[in-house]
Amino acid sequence: MLQLVRSAIRSKRQYVAALVANLAIACMGASMAWTSPVESKLNNLEESPLSRIPTPSELSWIGSILTLGSLTGPAFAGIVAYRFGRKLAMLSSAVFFLLSYVLFLTASSVAQILVGRFLQGCGIGFAITITPLYVAEIATANRRGSLGSLVQTFITFGLLVDYTIGPYVSYTAFQWIQMVLPIVFIVAFSQMPETPQFFVSKGNYPAAAQSLAYIRGEPISELQHEFNAIQHSVEESMRNRGTVRDLYRDHANLRALIICTGVVIFQQLSGINPVQFFAQTIFDKTGTGLRADVSAIILGIFQVVASIVTALIVDRVGRRPTLLISAVGMCCALSALGTYFYLDHTGLESIDRLAFLPVLSLVLFVVMFCTGFGPIAWVLLGEMFAPSIKSLASSIVSSICWLTSFFVLFYFTALGEAVGTHWLFWIFAICCAVAFVFTYVFVVETKGLSLPDIQARLNETAPVVVADDKS
Repeated sequence: MLQLVRSAIRSKRQYVAALVANLAIACMGASMAWTSPVESKLNNLEESPLSRIPTPSELSWIGSILTLGSLTGPAFAGIVAYRFGRKLAMLSSAVFFLLSYVLFLTASSVAQILVGRFLQGCGIGFAITITPLYVAEIATANRRGSLGSLVQTFITFGLLVDYTIGPYVSYTAFQWIQMVLPIVFIVAFSQMPETPQFFVSKGNYPAAAQSLAYIRGEPISELQHEFNAIQHSVEESMRNRGTVRDLYRDHANLRALIICTGVVIFQQLSGINPVQFFAQTIFDKTGTGLRADVSAIILGIFQVVASIVTALIVDRVGRRPTLLISAVGMCCALSALGTYFYLDHTGLESIDRLAFLPVLSLVLFVVMFCTGFGPIAWVLLGEMFAPSIKSLASSIVSSICWLTSFFVLFYFTALGEAVGTHWLFWIFAICCAVAFVFTYVFVVETKGLSLPDIQARLNETAPVVVADDKS
């Protein structure tokens, strides 16, 4: 009985820290979905803070410039996290979010909104780069998957906040409501500890011991083995501080780079960001009986539920099987959605009978995304790289992720007009099929492995294509 109580205490502390840390990710989700309710307000001069309606090109930039900020943020986030700590880097993300909403509140021009969206992107870059790192460093090996997958849960929570509130309040009220999340995050996360790994990297061993004892809920005398392992790992990485060249020269780092980069690229090529950013616009095009704002809320609810389920099962099912199932499900959903738009394009008279298909397809798509490629990409990023290279690698992979996202978002509307909406979703479906092949061939299972064990598995020269569930 005593052992069970102690185990509960261990879980509680790290879960509290991870949950509070992921409030930064909720801010990220809210920023990503900001355009969904706001685009219609900007197209209505009675609701818009602007004196004119933005052009289609300007609306494309409002949607996509966020990803340029997200591309810029990771490089600075890695530097701040290494020199001043993970905690300060994550708190910095909230400052960017708050500044963006101040600009939106006082906006009188498209240029000011663009600057605000860019700052939102910088906040996202900081949050998504450092949060998986922070969570991976405070989590025990058997909790790392579930805690790491909270990233997607909180992204979808932020999305749902926008889908639920945005359409029903004024433009100004929406910005004030948006500011609540980053303020709550700053207040709550200020009370959370810095990671033991950062303190060890700065030679502050008493602070590292105190941090570990707080997170685990046990005296440091009973955590000596774990503390020694952290100390050895960090000091070894400090002696061999990683550079960009080490990403390519070290076998384990190279495999980790290929896996993580591939997964985040396919995550974006699935089309998830256009669906999330412009959910209401997409539903407007389908002509279903459901109002677009109601359909978007339904979509958001299913995303949250799927993300929570993933957090509960990922440490049992494993990363690799979850990714494979996710790729198949997204491919089927996008194929069905593309087929609906094709039949609508050809003028099929009985298309009204298929009015349920777009909502069903999009729900299946977001559920499958939130089950696999959404959360697992960030779980892998937090656990695959060696400590000596982790901050640098996280920045590089995050930047690649958002660079891909920028091109997908920026050309989403133009490509849809050029080849037809049906081909647009079929292209996304083909990308998901390729993602399945990539996962089967390259992705290594990390379920239940300690961070040193993951490095050992990545260092194996034989390709790992079948997960060892006993690991």
